[in-house]
Amino acid sequence: MSDRDTYRDTLLYALAIAGSERTLAEQLRVTVPEVEDWLNGVDDIPERIFQAALDVVIGSSRQAIGRSRGMLERVAR
Repeated sequence: MSDRDTYRDTLLYALAIAGSERTLAEQLRVTVPEVEDWLNGVDDIPERIFQAALDVVIGSSRQAIGRSRGMLERVAR
């Protein structure tokens, strides 16, 4: 797995925890179109955004992780 894949997967997991692109964008202090471009592979995810996404994942509650699993399963299909 490449760094690019790892960064995208981490951002996707942070999105699932956040619950929406808007909420994730607010947490990362970026715009929704930037999040969309990163998730769609239009632009590479900057290191600082990857680190911020890790912070979202690490700082999440058990409840948020539980909710995120359903979203991740739907995306994987």
